[in-house]
Amino acid sequence: MTSVRLNWTLEEFYADGGVTTFTDRVAAALGIHASLIKTVAIYEGSVIAVFQIEADEEKEEPEKDLRLVHLNLMDQIKRRVIDFGAPILSAISGGNMIEFDTNNDEWES
Repeated sequence: MTSVRLNWTLEEFYADGGVTTFTDRVAAALGIHASLIKTVAIYEGSVIAVFQIEADEEKEEPEKDLRLVHLNLMDQIKRRVIDFGAPILSAISGGNMIEFDTNNDEWES
């Protein structure tokens, strides 16, 4: 389960394509099919998107592949290269919290 807080309003999020566009962006960044991403909730508070990525059961080692996808996701979040459509303020994934200092683009965990 992953949660990202984005510097956006709900109106901006939905005007930009909402959950479908968000899911497509995550899938493209991770190189996985969008059907493996389940958006659980979208909250206000900036915009908080809660989603999970499911294992691809067609892979030879689905759990190992899922761990690699998770590591890739966390790396892209830390480096701020994943495009969620808006700046990342913080993220929680696998019990790991990442917060960004909005003044200097540095992350803290």
